Amino acid sequence: MKKAILTLFTFSIAAVTIAQTQSGKVTYEEIITFKIDLEGEAAQFASMMPKEQKGTKVLHFNQDASIFMSPQKTEDEEISRTTENGSHFKFKIGRADEKAYCDLKKNKKLEQKDFMSRKFLVESDIQTSNWKLTGKQKTILGYPCQEAVKEDSTKKTTVWFTPAIPVSVGPAGSEGLPGLVLAMEANNGEYVLNATSVEAGKEDVALLVKPSEGKKMSREAYTKMVEEKTEEMRKEYGGSGNGNVIIKMRTN
Repeated sequence: MKKAILTLFTFSIAAVTIAQTQSGKVTYEEIITFKIDLEGEAAQFASMMPKEQKGTKVLHFNQDASIFMSPQKTEDEEISRTTENGSHFKFKIGRADEKAYCDLKKNKKLEQKDFMSRKFLVESDIQTSNWKLTGKQKTILGYPCQEAVKEDSTKKTTVWFTPAIPVSVGPAGSEGLPGLVLAMEANNGEYVLNATSVEAGKEDVALLVKPSEGKKMSREAYTKMVEEKTEEMRKEYGGSGNGNVIIKMRTN
């Protein structure tokens, strides 16, 4: 009898802990890997180009809403290089000011997107039915996690989420699972997020507001616009259209 009572008491404590952990802040390390093709005379600069960009993202959440964003306004990164023959060149790596807000009560998502120096507000439903559990498990920052995968015609997204924090939130594109997402990988490893800290119960309600900068568009209209503009740039500047960056140099 004493054993049964002890077991019940332990379960009750665990249930209370989980119930309390439905708000907080997660900090992620963001790693973006670049694929850059250099053609013509520009090929000599290949070894000087950055291979990746690292940054920080944060997720604020509670039972009703979440917002995924940069912790502060980011500036373009300027890189300067000097060749063996003394030539100098500079280039900038832009850091998009993007946010993703989820209304968990209405199952709606509003994303502030930065495309071609213009801001857009993209509205869509939170998708919950496309995830497939793989059965794989591991521990991240002390939280038991499960792996889930989502695929469409353009990319594959793999995430690790923890049911120990039963809120269906995560970085943009990873929502809709029965637990908080702590790690994410997309585009064959070109985009990676890994949680570096979880501050359970630390809720900043003032930050849980919808983004408001930009022209409102549906997900379908925004996707169509991006595809059309990307194709226009591909035709004008060249490239394979596979998302790589193409740099060309011309001589007079």
